[in-house]
Amino acid sequence: MPPQAPRKAARGLFWAGVWLAVAFVLVKASHLGLPRLHSFAELTGYIGSLAAISYSDVLFACAFWACGRLALAAVGRWSVGGRTVSLLFVTIASFWCVYAVVSVVLFGIFGGFLTYPLLNLVGDVRMVRSSISAHLTPGIAFGLLSLPLTYLALVAATTFRLGAVRAPRWTRGITAVLAVVWVVLGEHAFARDWTGRADRRVAENPQWVLLASWWQAVRSDGVVRMPGGFPEEDLADFEPIGAQRPSAPATFIRRASVALSGRVAAARRPPNVILIVLESVGARWTSLNNPKYETTPVLRAESSKGVVFDSFYAHIGRSSNSLASMLLSTYPKLDFRELTEQYPNLPGTSLAAVFRDHGYRTAFITPSDMSWAGWTPFLSGRGFANIWDYHKLSCSQLLSSWGVEDRCMVDAMVQFVEDERAHPFFLMAWSQQTHHPYEPTPGVPALELVREPTPDDYELGRYLNVLHETDSQLAHLFDAVRRTGLENETLIIVTGDHGQAFGFPHDTYIQGRTVYEEDVNVPLMFWYPRTYRTPSRSNRVGSLVDLAPTITDLVGFAPASDWQGRSLFDSRHAPRAYFYVAEDQFTLGMRESNWKYIFNLRDGTEELYDLERDPTEQHNVAHLESERCRRLRQRLAAWTEANHRQYERLRDGK
Repeated sequence: MPPQAPRKAARGLFWAGVWLAVAFVLVKASHLGLPRLHSFAELTGYIGSLAAISYSDVLFACAFWACGRLALAAVGRWSVGGRTVSLLFVTIASFWCVYAVVSVVLFGIFGGFLTYPLLNLVGDVRMVRSSISAHLTPGIAFGLLSLPLTYLALVAATTFRLGAVRAPRWTRGITAVLAVVWVVLGEHAFARDWTGRADRRVAENPQWVLLASWWQAVRSDGVVRMPGGFPEEDLADFEPIGAQRPSAPATFIRRASVALSGRVAAARRPPNVILIVLESVGARWTSLNNPKYETTPVLRAESSKGVVFDSFYAHIGRSSNSLASMLLSTYPKLDFRELTEQYPNLPGTSLAAVFRDHGYRTAFITPSDMSWAGWTPFLSGRGFANIWDYHKLSCSQLLSSWGVEDRCMVDAMVQFVEDERAHPFFLMAWSQQTHHPYEPTPGVPALELVREPTPDDYELGRYLNVLHETDSQLAHLFDAVRRTGLENETLIIVTGDHGQAFGFPHDTYIQGRTVYEEDVNVPLMFWYPRTYRTPSRSNRVGSLVDLAPTITDLVGFAPASDWQGRSLFDSRHAPRAYFYVAEDQFTLGMRESNWKYIFNLRDGTEELYDLERDPTEQHNVAHLESERCRRLRQRLAAWTEANHRQYERLRDGK
């Protein structure tokens, strides 16, 4: 290799590293937006914030350059090797430029950078394209195209043109000093101003976050573990029903059956059951649980012949895991995978199979696409005689990449009720229109439904409107039940698979980023005119794992022995619910009576809220209730241990 060749390759690596660091800083600047430079203080404040969120990126660029320099030293004077190292470095760096832009976009959507767990969460790109494209502005598209091209042009210009002039040796020294100053300034500014901010994790380097999460996933056994011991009796919360003594009869049902013994005895058959799951609908946004919002007037009116639960919870902000918990009354695995895709043949007795074995006609209907996260193989063999997604509904025009209008689902439900009126039936339906990007039906006028000051009235307004639209469609179902004479022979359950966040009362968006109430508290209504003549409410704490045994309790069937949940009407039901976050971090949480406890496994921090006095979780009182926190931490440790044993048995084939 000629003497000038190693110098040229080293010079190329140097400028490639410099411009990579500059590109990273500019991309992070897009998170802050354009600065307001009305004063010197505003200028210095902006520079400090930019350094705070980009100093780790500069460190990554320096480390990446150092790796390239070592590779160049390893090939020595071999000219082909030197050119290969340089070309490979610049190619990877160009990809990192594109990835930096994508990461900032994803941070805005998910509240975190792309990680191995988040890659598993995204799953089918075809299905999520509507959600992603809603954030793909012309400016972002321009950045995705222009940044790598500009980067390559700058590297070429400084390597070849400035190289011909032969820049002074002190150029590298000045560059190194600037990098050190930027890192020191950024670390200081972050510690001073950013540690308490909700978006503080934007300061992480997205490339390192991805690589580190990948390595952690390879080394991990896939199950989160909570440190600390616990009393052995805490495991009782997670034991299958068959492992305990038979539950006492539900006291409320017993009183109701005595009061209505004549009507029940005269019933021609066991009641039909319709289970409706509202996609991405938290209790906070419904008229059932929050009188501020006129989003579900139909359900609120129908609740006069039923009972509404105010303290009902999803275990995680992920539809697939919620589906398994509802149908199989099982806790999902405490990891970041889609349970339906990871365990398509997950053992367990399906709620639909229980009704099928009692002679019921069964069906599952959704206006979405069943290819998402392996739902089709998961639901196959679970007791549903018919499984219909949007391909089998009357609507052919997709509203978004997620599916068709919820109206099409309701039309199919009405047809099913009319066709099966002579036979007892179990019908499960799962809506989709309230999924991001909250696409309204064309021609439906928008209503002013936002009732609180929000960071994003547009997104929340769309969401509330499609929720109102789905609610209005459900009126046709209730009318069909009455029209067919099945009002006193039908139990209708309405719940949500998880919540949805819109930047308040906590600075979080979409779903599954936190275990605050807007993410995990979901509506639950049992419409049952046979039993309920007047509206009823309950604050009993429960979760999706309790849904199946509660339904069979109301109908009068025995629960499956392998179900982990308990009927909400069982007087011995523990006043507890468990939930978690498992995407780019692990957060465990639980509710016990009026207390809500949250433990972050990443940094060991804990939060405690008294929901009776602080329903929006604004005042963390963990420092005032150390003993209570210790006890609830033990219960979470018991949950992680029980979950580990449960899925370890599956892995071992036991």
